[in-house]
Amino acid sequence: MTDQDPAIRAHYAKLALKRLRAYPEGKGAAIRERLGADLLAAVREVASTDWLPIVDFIAICEAIHGVLGEDATRVFWTDLMRDSYDHGLLKPLTMLAQQSPGSAAAIRLLATAPQAWQLSTRACGDIEMSEAAEGDGRSRLRGVDLIPEILHSRGFVCVFYGACKAMLELFKSRGEVRVLDHIPAGAERLQIAFEIVF
Repeated sequence: MTDQDPAIRAHYAKLALKRLRAYPEGKGAAIRERLGADLLAAVREVASTDWLPIVDFIAICEAIHGVLGEDATRVFWTDLMRDSYDHGLLKPLTMLAQQSPGSAAAIRLLATAPQAWQLSTRACGDIEMSEAAEGDGRSRLRGVDLIPEILHSRGFVCVFYGACKAMLELFKSRGEVRVLDHIPAGAERLQIAFEIVF
């Protein structure tokens, strides 16, 4: 893997595989079986802060989505990302956001999403936040030039959803996360946007 190959910090894959060991009803084992011994070994051997090829992480996302389905996959990633904000890779951003009161803290954490994405990924495209209109109560995150592998993965969309939902839950903010646009494989136009409504 070169410095230009799309990659993500191994932290998220390692956390996901650790959680799957205790996942009920044999679903964790079913996901691990889909992934295969080689990928499991590769994730186990890499350090949390090292880079994991994005295709390997997407394989994990798709296996989770394939076994759990959309709703349970969103819950899975929400729980995992909340832990990451609490005491993981993204804790410094959480501490910065905590300086704001109430839902303002959630908005401030949401505003750090582009930074968190840059810290967590390499050569995968960018994320930007558009400010809500005065009194509108909406904030929007949008992918900019995200690579097709990410945009075509329903499992990865659940990761984005979980990251946004975890931000709201962390600060006990009332709000709703909406996936505004996900263009499936083969489409000419590729984009994804999330809207957070307070």
